[in-house]
Amino acid sequence: MKYTLLFLLTLTTTIVVAQTPAAQITVTGKGKPVLFIPHIGCPPEMWKDVVKELAKRNTCHTVSLAGFAGSAPIDSAYTRQYISFLQQYMQSKKLKEITVVGMNYGGFLALQLAQHPSVGKLVVIDTYPFLAQVLNPKATLQDAQTYATQMKAGYLSPSDKDFEAIVYENGKAMITNDTIKAKTYAQWVALSDRKTIATALADQMAADLRPILPSIKVPVLIIGTWYFGKTYKKMPIEEGSRMHEEFYRTLPNHTIRLTETAKDFIHWDDPEWFVNELKSFITK
Repeated sequence: MKYTLLFLLTLTTTIVVAQTPAAQITVTGKGKPVLFIPHIGCPPEMWKDVVKELAKRNTCHTVSLAGFAGSAPIDSAYTRQYISFLQQYMQSKKLKEITVVGMNYGGFLALQLAQHPSVGKLVVIDTYPFLAQVLNPKATLQDAQTYATQMKAGYLSPSDKDFEAIVYENGKAMITNDTIKAKTYAQWVALSDRKTIATALADQMAADLRPILPSIKVPVLIIGTWYFGKTYKKMPIEEGSRMHEEFYRTLPNHTIRLTETAKDFIHWDDPEWFVNELKSFITK
């Protein structure tokens, strides 16, 4: 009797302290596997239209990261736990030659998954190996840490009401030309656990992934926008290509594709172009 009670107590304790998983994954379609990782604070729904199209010929594994858009958060070490979960997922599912698609923070994670044996290709969208370099071409790691601290404070300090309004204005300015979708984006981010997304973004800003680029041997498609360079600086798209080549110059096998018509969420603003680029790259 004593041992039975001890066993039941142990079982109950285990259930109570069970941790929230770092991610959940939805699988649709059939064919060559594609893994979609969202931008900061966004749910799998951000990829809805893209997945609907790709699932006609591919198995789409769409990721929901803990703490994003109302999902239950984990406790700490967000970036490290996300990467570990995705590595274990690909291994456990015995996935082969998977194409990993990541948007901004999702691209930041994707670059760190590139050397996993399951990965065959990468697609990174609006992603930079050293994000601080976009703010300052001569940025140092110390500068990056300063930017990260400022960014984190900027996400944590506003009230809930003010935060959603700020994100909505950013959504209209930077994320999409569609004001309704900008509102949806703002609602997703506002529903997110603020500590999670602030810390994850700070991780991205403080990191320098340039040292790992030479060791990434899989083909990488880099999709970016030159909307802001064209619209506000009147600079030709060739300048955007040059800048992106400089960011990724040590990455052995890469292709850069830019659009001038879309803001950061290219799959929303220029969906046909985006899907065609994705399909072409996956089927090569």
